[in-house]
Amino acid sequence: MMVAAPNKTDDAARTDSGTRIVVGLDTSLIAREALSLAARLAASVDARLKGVFVEDENLLSLADLPFAREVSFSGEVRALDPERMLRAMRAQAESARRTLARIAAEAHVDWSFDVRRGRPLPSLAARAGREDTLVIRSPGMGAREVGRTVRAATREARADVLLVARGAGLKTALAVPAPAAQGGIYTSPPGRPVASVDEGTSPGEACSAFAETLAARIGAPFVRLAAKGRAPADLAAAARQGGVGILVVNADWLGDDDDAARLSAAAGCPVLLLGKERGPLEGPSTSAPKGAEGG
Repeated sequence: MMVAAPNKTDDAARTDSGTRIVVGLDTSLIAREALSLAARLAASVDARLKGVFVEDENLLSLADLPFAREVSFSGEVRALDPERMLRAMRAQAESARRTLARIAAEAHVDWSFDVRRGRPLPSLAARAGREDTLVIRSPGMGAREVGRTVRAATREARADVLLVARGAGLKTALAVPAPAAQGGIYTSPPGRPVASVDEGTSPGEACSAFAETLAARIGAPFVRLAAKGRAPADLAAAARQGGVGILVVNADWLGDDDDAARLSAAAGCPVLLLGKERGPLEGPSTSAPKGAEGG
């Protein structure tokens, strides 16, 4: 039988050493796709997966206003009930936790789950550490708000950020190639390339070394995009044209707060922003799928 990866309590997870892939959870389709991508990244870099559900304090404050109303699908208009809204949020949190457990088990990675109260993006970044990679979804968020969160995570906490936009090829990014039958012989076609932005600095070179070994771990081609004399928009166009699966960038290379969101949307793929110099990954991934265990 298949043995699910065990989860850990949040207190236990905080005391563990090593890297974490931290992803905000809700019940939307793009959240599930981003969670699946986060799980694949965790398996590829031997990290633990941490899901965070944020009870949106703005919505709860709105429900407290005497004039606030909600309209049901049937067209019924009624006053907002803070307690009913909180119960609905907690039901969503439990649904998100179950989804996290299932996806983590499929990826064979350890996981933990946390519920916080606040604003979604700032709450996700508030406890980030140097060993964390935050998965930030830009749909529905302003470019400036995304940029401020990216800056806080990468420049202040020196965490990494995996930034995803709607329609950014989440399902095929970091996907391990599946065997395909050809003339009776099974071959493994390469996945979408892992690319890095080489901007001629020491952090940029470290970024490329990390990206190259990440590509080797998942059996994908590696592409180096030279940044000299090219704007972020030019590199995004090159990544899209080349069918890149994930673009790895030194976060300090970006300019204003809007650049990160623009780059992710224009590249057509998730963008991994490294907040610190990371060396190449060593050896094969120890979180690669394992055979079923008997019981």
